[in-house]
Amino acid sequence: MTTGPVQQYGNIGLTTNSGVSQGSLRLSSAGLQWKRSAGGKIIDLSSTDIKTLQWSRIQKGCALRVERSDGSLVTFVGFRESDFGELSAAAPAKVAEVPASTSGHNWGRVSLQGSSLLFHVGDSPALCIPLPDVGQAQLGRDDVLLEFPVDDTADEQHDSLVELGFYVPREGAELSLHADDGSVVRVGQRVKAEEGEDGEKAEEGDEASAVIPAKVLYERVLEHSAAGLATGDAIVSFDQVGILVPRGRFDVEMYAGSLKLLGQTQDFRVSYSTILRVFVLPKSNVPQTLVAVSLDPPIRKGQTFYPHILCQFSSDEAVSVELAISEEALAAKNEKQGGRLQASYSGPAAEVFAKTLRGLSGAKLTKPGAFRDAEGSGFAVRCSYKADDGYLYPLERAFFYVHKPPLLVVFDEVDHVEFMRPAQGVTAAKTFDLAVRTNQGHEHLFRGIPRGEWTNLFEFIQAKQLRIENFKEAQRGPGATTVGYDLQGLDEGVDEDEEDEDFNAESVAEDSSESENSDLEPEEASHAPKQQKVSETKKKTKAVETAGTAKKARKTKDKDAPKRGMSAYMFFSQEIREKVKEEKPDLAFAEMGREVGQRWKDLSAEDKKPYEERAAQDKTRYEEEMAAYREKQGAARDEEEADAGAEDGDAAE
Repeated sequence: MTTGPVQQYGNIGLTTNSGVSQGSLRLSSAGLQWKRSAGGKIIDLSSTDIKTLQWSRIQKGCALRVERSDGSLVTFVGFRESDFGELSAAAPAKVAEVPASTSGHNWGRVSLQGSSLLFHVGDSPALCIPLPDVGQAQLGRDDVLLEFPVDDTADEQHDSLVELGFYVPREGAELSLHADDGSVVRVGQRVKAEEGEDGEKAEEGDEASAVIPAKVLYERVLEHSAAGLATGDAIVSFDQVGILVPRGRFDVEMYAGSLKLLGQTQDFRVSYSTILRVFVLPKSNVPQTLVAVSLDPPIRKGQTFYPHILCQFSSDEAVSVELAISEEALAAKNEKQGGRLQASYSGPAAEVFAKTLRGLSGAKLTKPGAFRDAEGSGFAVRCSYKADDGYLYPLERAFFYVHKPPLLVVFDEVDHVEFMRPAQGVTAAKTFDLAVRTNQGHEHLFRGIPRGEWTNLFEFIQAKQLRIENFKEAQRGPGATTVGYDLQGLDEGVDEDEEDEDFNAESVAEDSSESENSDLEPEEASHAPKQQKVSETKKKTKAVETAGTAKKARKTKDKDAPKRGMSAYMFFSQEIREKVKEEKPDLAFAEMGREVGQRWKDLSAEDKKPYEERAAQDKTRYEEEMAAYREKQGAARDEEEADAGAEDGDAAE
């Protein structure tokens, strides 16, 4: 339980090799948590994970540098100088003020702390370099050259750091190397060996017996940089993997700390530290399986960013791989990653690829959960997002859309969802749309979902306790809803289907009528009144008039209006659903609805009476609240009209 003050700061940036990611920082005596504003990456450090905290003034504002218990550094920027007092009082450790070196001197000493290299001028730090960001390292006679990946998306008017060299003289050089046990080893001038191979003491000037500081620095850099992680032979390779995003066929080579995608025209390197999660997503009605690798920060090519790598494997393909790794390295990797790496794998190609990547990177592996489509065999529903067709996977904690572009929407970031139908068009009677709005105000519209998937998605979303904006309309089914919208306003950039000229009012009316009767409660469906037929002349006239009318804008829902009363069937459904799940845990979502409906029909009139009484009470509650609400709305309108009349009278005078 958190004790003491808690401080929260907005617009705090996390420095990465691809720039600064904005987010919010929460600080207390229990630790700190930084969450990215756009969703995705979260850094959560408890007080035991934090070794030191350092506060420094930088070019714009102030920075907080956090040293973890494993020696790695995390830097947050965007603080004001006045934040130091409150931050120090709430911090889980003592915050030390460390003035940055501004002398401009280029000589000093090098300190390696964990996976970071610090260059000090006097007692003040001048540079801090995360070694995993180093692309290549070269060793000269007395110097070490660090090369950084070229940022091809940078503005031509701005400079980018691509190369940094350290001259390390053999005499008088000072390197502070922090050992794993916390001790500091200082490497200076040449150290003479006590004895040679023949048992005689080596000469003082013997080069072979000396410790060369530049070589020591080079070797330590390789231990943590991408240059060292991707050198030598790969631990395992997968040849000619079909990758949908970024599109192409690549040879995938997995090393101890990173993987490489080697294509004919482009190559990518992915550090395991940037992999958030690995997803295994079987396709519906197609013998193919997708493996999605979520990244933060994303890889990029030119101006295109790829936050997800989407690999495709044949479900019928089986492989066996042996990892080229020693027993000592395997044990060390398992100790660090939780014992998930095996010396060999065999099975479906997608499973082998995903499990190998999980073992090497330590990322979590996610597969589809209990959701099934209307047919009961698939894990996703077919839909379209923006201008492309794909599949929407309702997972246990997120929605994942594939494939172009891949989109991950975590449930914790969802504000509400809304079931919709296009206001016009032949497809309105056969499909529906699902809008997902996030806490950040972004709205994602998944269009053209088959109408048969309505019940599955509604029950799944309700089970996940996500807020449904139009709950009453959604629970009545696709045929009863009256929600419509204008695609031009809701989904900009998506071409509308030009169906106005071919619009068939008769077929839509018949489909809507059938769906209304079929989606009513079991008892009410048999007593639903039949829709009276309309003459052919009136239908044709109506169709012509409809074709010429403009599309209606989406009706704004009044959030202040009272919630409608629930039916007796809905009270029964809420009460019995958990019991049915316990009795039949393997029941699919579509079968669950049918089972509940059948049990409702089997109830006697006496058994239904308690639910009907609850429905009557809820109806009375709704009518009373609606009457008060309308009275309030009428009073507001009268006041507006009175104000308008007064303004007109003033204008006339």
